[in-house]
Amino acid sequence: MDMVRDVRFRFYVKGENISQIAGALNLDWKTVQKYVDKTDFNEPAPRPASERRFCPKLNPYKPTIDQWLVEDKQAPRMLIPAHSWWVTAKS
Repeated sequence: MDMVRDVRFRFYVKGENISQIAGALNLDWKTVQKYVDKTDFNEPAPRPASERRFCPKLNPYKPTIDQWLVEDKQAPRMLIPAHSWWVTAKS
């Protein structure tokens, strides 16, 4: 938080530009720009990936997809030599 205050002080009070601040503090200019533009410092931290809902649109279809996967596992497999498969796929 001290770094953010220092960046904002240099920009708004001292009048330094983004590249000068980035060079003096050894920061990337995009980071300095982010600190200067930020207005709300009390934003909640992002939730971990384990708590995010990745595909809520698929929820109605998940039982069907699971059934397909189970049926596919139980289906007999045909063993095709690689050369035969390549010739068939090529034509």
